Amino acid sequence: RAGATGVSVINTVLGMVIDTETMRPHLAGVTGGLSGPAIRPVAVRCIWQIRQAFPDLPIIGMGGVRSGHDALEMILAGANAVSVGTAVFHDPAAPARVQQELQRALGARGFRRLADAVSFAHRPADARTEDDDDFDFITE
Repeated sequence: RAGATGVSVINTVLGMVIDTETMRPHLAGVTGGLSGPAIRPVAVRCIWQIRQAFPDLPIIGMGGVRSGHDALEMILAGANAVSVGTAVFHDPAAPARVQQELQRALGARGFRRLADAVSFAHRPADARTEDDDDFDFITE
């Protein structure tokens, strides 16, 4: 309780590569930060666990987001917002593209607002119906 009003989850995880030709660590600093798609499952798990422990804490999910579906996964786990990082190295338009894909993914699942999807995966399976008063479901 040091006064934080929210958290960004996660950045990188510590990794290491050994060059099998030289048989020495590949990085000068021996270890380094692993980022991108490889860490997304770790990020989703961290978001899930933090949301369980702190139901009202604002969470920005990050770590391996390359698509709207990746962003949706973090939101369903409990992220209130999502950051796109490594994907920008390969596609400078990634944040805008991810946002558009996320909007389509939310709509395709009946969500009117992003807030309706936050932590949705935490709900009991039998509570995921159109009759749920807390869920703004689109019916057509």
